Amino acid sequence: MFPELTIVGAPYERGRQYGADVPHLIDHSIASYARLFAYRRGLDWAASQAEALRYLPVLHEVAPDLLEEMRGIADGAGRQLGEILALNVRTELMAGIGLGVIHPEWPAAHERNRAAGVPAHLDDAPAPATGVAPVDDGECTTAAAQPSASATGTTILAQTWDWQGDQRRACILLRVRAPGEPDILTMTEAGMVAKVGLNSAGVAVGLNLLRSEGDGREAGMPVHILLRKMLQARSFAEARAMADMAPAAGSSCITLASADGGLASLEITPAGVAEVSAQGGVLAHANHCLDTGAATGECVIDPRTSTTRERHGRAWDLLQAGRGHLEIADFQAILRDHEGDPRCICRHPDTRVAPVDRGESVCGIVIDLGAQVMHVAPDVPCTVPFTPVAV
Repeated sequence: MFPELTIVGAPYERGRQYGADVPHLIDHSIASYARLFAYRRGLDWAASQAEALRYLPVLHEVAPDLLEEMRGIADGAGRQLGEILALNVRTELMAGIGLGVIHPEWPAAHERNRAAGVPAHLDDAPAPATGVAPVDDGECTTAAAQPSASATGTTILAQTWDWQGDQRRACILLRVRAPGEPDILTMTEAGMVAKVGLNSAGVAVGLNLLRSEGDGREAGMPVHILLRKMLQARSFAEARAMADMAPAAGSSCITLASADGGLASLEITPAGVAEVSAQGGVLAHANHCLDTGAATGECVIDPRTSTTRERHGRAWDLLQAGRGHLEIADFQAILRDHEGDPRCICRHPDTRVAPVDRGESVCGIVIDLGAQVMHVAPDVPCTVPFTPVAV
């Protein structure tokens, strides 16, 4: 299971606890993203931090508490604030980069990182010897049900988190105990303030990547900051309002759920927020826009390389088949599904592909909002059991 970490107190103090407890895991996150930014954008780690610091004004405006928490993380881990910012805006630093991009200046950026002593993976080779391209550049499949569609009479939110498999070693289960706020449990990457999770007020969030033509043009609301702000909310309506706090820098879909039956996928792009509601008590999402307005600005999806429509369709079919009597085990089965392999929900790594390009289901998560429990499969979901973890 992923390491569990509980942080308490005021923003800076809980951040300092975070950084001091898992500095080696934060180093692993830095190694992952220093490699990725060099490979995709030709940026060394120093330049990546400079890019991340452009987000300070929006963070001062919408999340000053989390900015202080990130200062604490940096100090506790012995890193610079810019490094922790770069981890937390890593989605935005990659926004607008085309699929399969290998930046021609990556070798120079990589060497500058080595010379500067930036943490590195043992295998930093950017290109596979076989020349095999990744099957799918998409990420994550989400499935959810309202109380009317579940056997438990509670809202259930589930997803795979699909990404580079070696980042699994940096995953943590982070609990946040902040004065005056709901308790939070989130699965995230070390150094980052949130990802998928739930809180003691009955609010939960999931995440899918989207791509639109307006991505990456200006600094805006970082999605991982937005996820944490939503997890600080006490109701579905309060969390939903946070999606409108500031324009996004990149595109993503946050599926927002609540114990009282609230459920919607928010397709967030620099152009605005589109809301996709549940149908018949169930909702599925992958990596393409379902709202027709949001879809007009979406990047072209190549069916030869993207599996998003197959994964969404399969999740939807499974939800429909079980509607009215969906249990936690049914959602675990959805996340383990191999229909159409390798173009399937439960994704296994292709070892012929370079680690930096190799996508897989890093983990699976099923959230029971009634019981306030997150069931976590800490590897490719079909290979490990789901373990319940309470807020």
